[in-house]
Amino acid sequence: MKNLYRNLAISGTLFFCAVLLFSFDDATKWKSRFSFFTRCQHLLDERSPETEILLIDVDFLQKLTEANGTTCLWNERKPIKVGVDMKHKLNPHNLEDLGFEVFYYYNNASKDFLDFEMNAGRRLIPRKFKTRWIGNIEIPEDTQRFAEFWKRSSFRDCVGLDMKRSESDSVFLKGPETADILARLRDDLLDNGMFPFLNGGTFLGWYRECTIIPHTYDADFAVFKYNYKPEYPYKLLNGSSEFKLVRMLGKLEDGLELTVVPKLKANPRIDIFVMYDGIENGVLTHHYTPGLGGDGTKYKFTYPIYDPWCAAELHNHLFWVSCSPKPQIIHEYGPQWYLDHPTSQFAWNSSPKNIRENGKLTKEEMKKYYLEF
Repeated sequence: MKNLYRNLAISGTLFFCAVLLFSFDDATKWKSRFSFFTRCQHLLDERSPETEILLIDVDFLQKLTEANGTTCLWNERKPIKVGVDMKHKLNPHNLEDLGFEVFYYYNNASKDFLDFEMNAGRRLIPRKFKTRWIGNIEIPEDTQRFAEFWKRSSFRDCVGLDMKRSESDSVFLKGPETADILARLRDDLLDNGMFPFLNGGTFLGWYRECTIIPHTYDADFAVFKYNYKPEYPYKLLNGSSEFKLVRMLGKLEDGLELTVVPKLKANPRIDIFVMYDGIENGVLTHHYTPGLGGDGTKYKFTYPIYDPWCAAELHNHLFWVSCSPKPQIIHEYGPQWYLDHPTSQFAWNSSPKNIRENGKLTKEEMKKYYLEF
């Protein structure tokens, strides 16, 4: 019996020692893993590059923003993505040794965007964003806005067809001048919290011929309903924008369209369509923009589920476009989208392939929802 008690005591002691050893080993491994994490601000203070760099790592930026960076921890073994101006590409630097993953970008003063060379292709982001500096590290101040820019930055190119128009063909809108004005409106919408993307004939002109269709009478933007700011028309009316509101059609809940022009010009007229979710049986099946005829007839321009999260260049300006432009173009303009159709022969409420009627406003509703200024 004594031997039994002694054997049990020895077994218990060995088991207890094994548990302690395992716990110590596990804790050591956890401590070892945790020791690779360092406060983000300390990393930036510690890594002092001689070359100016732009912090583009969205994950790092978002962590840095949380609680002003006081709770931000970063794995020292994970490189921080940074952008470096192409003019420094041939200069020796030790950025990789400092823990940075380097991507070069073109900073052309004639363009309003930065053009990055990434592993998966080009990325374009607006150059207009506020930053702060820690040594030679440039840090975007508005992390959320920068993240939205980056989300929309994957580059899509236009086709650039020669439309073989003669010099005698009428030109109502000049490409570079119209793109300049569209870029100013883009910035105005951005400053009011909206992310516009090319739509309609302007989208077609960019994709098909890399410019504005010269015989068109207006230009087109769209903004998703969830991103639209209802106070924007009132800012236009009270004169706090360089654009003025000339028309406001439809109801916000299912069919709003604004038409604006530059304050000191009558053209170009720019339509801003609110884009809506098309829900069928509780499921998102498509998107649509609205139209409203002078007789009160409501229209829908339908699209396959829209994905305007890519970037395009139009006359040295960045604009956002669908990431799948050709299918969207074919859906709206048909398989012969590459042929030119004179604007005088194009009826907005019957020519597009994606249009359908969507009810009708009464005469009383038209007085309220068909407004010209």
